[in-house]
Amino acid sequence: MSINTVSASGDMGQREEVAQQAGRLLYHGSAPCNYNRPSSYSNGGTAPIYGSTTLSSSVAYETNPCPCCKPMSTSRRAFCIMVTFDVLLLFVLWILYTQLSTYAGTFSKRFMKEVEGYDFKQSLFDIPLLSFWRFLVLIFSYAALNMRNPWLVALTTFGTCVFLLIKVFMFNFDEDLASGQNTLDYVLIIISFVVAWVECWFLDFRVLPEEKRAEIEARGAVLDERTSLLGRGDHRSIGGTETNDQYYSPYHTPHDSDDEEGSKRYHSIPPSSVNSRASSRNSNQLSLGSQEQEYQRLAGGLFATAMQLYENEEGWKLDNGDEKDLSSGCVYSKQLPELGGKFFKLKGVVNTTPQKGFEEIYFNTEDSPAWNPTVLESKILQVIDEHTDVLYNIAAEAAGGMVSARDFVNLRCWKEVNGMMISVSKGVTHPDMPEQKKYVRGENGPGCWVFKAVPGDPNKSEFVWIVNTNLKGWLPTYLIDQAMSGVLMDFFKYFNQRINYLNTLES
Repeated sequence: MSINTVSASGDMGQREEVAQQAGRLLYHGSAPCNYNRPSSYSNGGTAPIYGSTTLSSSVAYETNPCPCCKPMSTSRRAFCIMVTFDVLLLFVLWILYTQLSTYAGTFSKRFMKEVEGYDFKQSLFDIPLLSFWRFLVLIFSYAALNMRNPWLVALTTFGTCVFLLIKVFMFNFDEDLASGQNTLDYVLIIISFVVAWVECWFLDFRVLPEEKRAEIEARGAVLDERTSLLGRGDHRSIGGTETNDQYYSPYHTPHDSDDEEGSKRYHSIPPSSVNSRASSRNSNQLSLGSQEQEYQRLAGGLFATAMQLYENEEGWKLDNGDEKDLSSGCVYSKQLPELGGKFFKLKGVVNTTPQKGFEEIYFNTEDSPAWNPTVLESKILQVIDEHTDVLYNIAAEAAGGMVSARDFVNLRCWKEVNGMMISVSKGVTHPDMPEQKKYVRGENGPGCWVFKAVPGDPNKSEFVWIVNTNLKGWLPTYLIDQAMSGVLMDFFKYFNQRINYLNTLES
């Protein structure tokens, strides 16, 4: 009896230890640097049966480690090299300036006059010192501490600009200008100003976005490796009671059907954060609020516009891609002022049926950031009915960082017409997602996705995406065109890779 008591108490202690670690992981979002596994299986023993807790800690640790433990990215190393080059370049230029100075005497005397006899109005020794100050602050912050926000580089740039503006107004240029022999004083000040802004731009628009995309891709890779363990259900929840609303049968499956053959063709679809499609299907006859009714009315009118855009092939101009090779995708554009301005059309062929391709891109949209780096976040805000919902997503920066990330709130509605899978969408407002300070809120005009079987090959689909968007902000037209064309081509590349990966899993 005493042995059983000791064993039970030891087992309870082990469970309590695992539970405490799981709680710390949930609270902090990642495993601490000094994380130790429970002693019962740290030395080669068998892990406890809390498989989900152990797996969750593994995923959290791999995808969100402590910042001090993350390796330095290539772009961050390039930034550190740029900062080092900045201080060396300005010191060399200052030495050349001292060599060419009109002060009398040898170089050493001129050097000492610049340093020991420093005068704010006559000496430029403060320019390389300013660069050295930037070097210390930036290297310590972004190399030693591996910081992931742009505030310190913005501070050093602002401080540099203020200092140089005061220097320009107070420095005595008359002596060098009269001699006509030394113009490096102008060069020193201009280069110091330019380099400070280049460092700020490079960190904010290159380093940090690239690292964020890399983290998203890594998180997707970790989740993909565990697909067979986690499944494609709602793996976000750790505990709680399962209900029927956690599962949703594909659109073609009759209600309460247990047809195994049909269920094998489609994955389970995660519910929205507000309500599920299963619950909305069971409450179709219930009265909807005025906002939901307006969403339904708007969605109904979008189909006529979408089919008009899809069926009218005239006037589209090829912007990107090769029409002879639709497996890589093509992007067209067309001006339609009566419908909201310039429209873009992506057209390509993917190696899947219309139903499977549509399910991956439409119903599994919340999983898309794991395989599509052009999207940072995708979340269903509200399910209106079985065919209609409101989606929020954040688009990654485009055009090499010149177009910053945008977020969108779109009404979506889908329908099957003559074997074609069609989804229409348009930008709307939603009370659960007001405009965010962190992102510029873009606005999408009427658009659609269409999947149609390729004649003679039912396992291939022609995919068309028509989009009209207002990115807001003061952006030149050529930059918007470049960004949209690039984003659409990138999306098709990643979508093709995703489809090929799913085909590999099925084979």
